[in-house]
Amino acid sequence: MRIAYALAGEGRGHTTRALTLAKGLVEHGYEIAFFTCGDALELLQQEFGMEHVHQLETPRFVVVRKRISYVRTGFATLRFILAYPRQQKRVIRHLKSWKPDILITDFEPTFARVARRLNVPLISFNSQRFSVDAKLNHLLNRRQRLKLAPIRFLSRIFAPRPDLSLVSKGFNLEPNKATAHLLGPMLRPAFTPDAWIPTGSHAIAYLRTSVLHHLPTLAAHAKRHGLVLKLYGHYPKQIPDNVEPQPISNDGFIRDLLTANWVVQTAGTQLLGEVGCIGIPSLCFPEPGQVEQEINGVLAMKTFSNIKVIHSRKVSVDDLDNALQFARSAQRGPEIANGTSQAVQLVHEFLNNLESIHQSNVSQANAKNNPPMGEQPSTTQVI
Repeated sequence: MRIAYALAGEGRGHTTRALTLAKGLVEHGYEIAFFTCGDALELLQQEFGMEHVHQLETPRFVVVRKRISYVRTGFATLRFILAYPRQQKRVIRHLKSWKPDILITDFEPTFARVARRLNVPLISFNSQRFSVDAKLNHLLNRRQRLKLAPIRFLSRIFAPRPDLSLVSKGFNLEPNKATAHLLGPMLRPAFTPDAWIPTGSHAIAYLRTSVLHHLPTLAAHAKRHGLVLKLYGHYPKQIPDNVEPQPISNDGFIRDLLTANWVVQTAGTQLLGEVGCIGIPSLCFPEPGQVEQEINGVLAMKTFSNIKVIHSRKVSVDDLDNALQFARSAQRGPEIANGTSQAVQLVHEFLNNLESIHQSNVSQANAKNNPPMGEQPSTTQVI
């Protein structure tokens, strides 16, 4: 059976979810084609080949003066909307030819409409839909829940009525309805509770444009401890001498993460789940203006004792040392369930049910068109 999978191309989390789920589904014999843009293109092409990865523009945040600009993002979204009809027609032509059995969408607006036009089942699989499907009243105050309103709105707009909804979030959240599937982070086999073995050679930083102004201080902090800082994500023009920019590589990132003394990160869902699983000390800088990351930071501090969230626009080396001491001295947090096997199983069962329904319909149609000999209708001669 064939699966078409569309995902937002912004950040590492969407791509890691897609890589991990797709590998499990390929092992079950499914054929998968990806549709995405940005950072996700290269990582998916490395793993599955260029012929299986296709360009699909998705809305993206625009950063101005070290924070997300909702005005500029709004204008960029308007340009996306104006070009959207042509993109949708192109995708429909492609998928009519390829004939997928289901579509999977990860927080992008095209596939829900395409699924409806082609009359193909739709699976929603992302992290943002926790704002719709999780119990949050006891974890977030009223102001924080209100700030999630845009995320809830977009989740419902992007995939209004999916046939199956899966949410991957690494904070052991509880569902608020029987039909909600809240899973843990999509962890690769390398991520186990005892996998973190620091080598004393480096720390690792995963940064995006809006927090790159912290890099000189982060580099000085690593140098104070005699460490190289391996940098993933976005790079500035001026690189401190003990910073080593790393190429896009999921396997390389995992290898460096599991051997680092500590990690500096934004507050993306996937990496928080990985860090929570292995227990590595983490200094977390949510991207300014990014609501989901702000809420992720709140949930991470309530769940993981090895993560220290820093909101200051300017920090010193001493500030980082104090935060790192907090993250290092904490006791091990709760065990985080790996969502990988459950996600693969739920999608596999959904596809098996589709196949069973299809075979049943074919059998009924054959029986109707070819009744048994003993049940042939009699012919009456009319005079």
